Amino acid sequence: MKTEQEAYRRTAGEELEFVCQRLDAGEIEILGKALRRGLFEIYKAVVLHELAAGRLDRLEARRRLGHLVLGRASGPQAGGARARGGSVRARRPPVRSPGR
Repeated sequence: MKTEQEAYRRTAGEELEFVCQRLDAGEIEILGKALRRGLFEIYKAVVLHELAAGRLDRLEARRRLGHLVLGRASGPQAGGARARGGSVRARRPPVRSPGR
């Protein structure tokens, strides 16, 4: 069974007060940054969900999130540049020393 100290949960106000003291910043500034970050994460999750469900095409998702965010979130694409019609550099074979 948990003791009273283990069961205690800090309030959001206590946590915000601690953060503001440590960072020497105002509550409004901290709340604004946290809300913006949280809202962006929700927005990103919804855009990716709509893309996966087929209700949003990849071009529109890229316009909404940017190509870097979309690329990191969806992982490496199969085929890479070749599948998108881009140019792919050929790899040079390794230089071998003459055999004896």
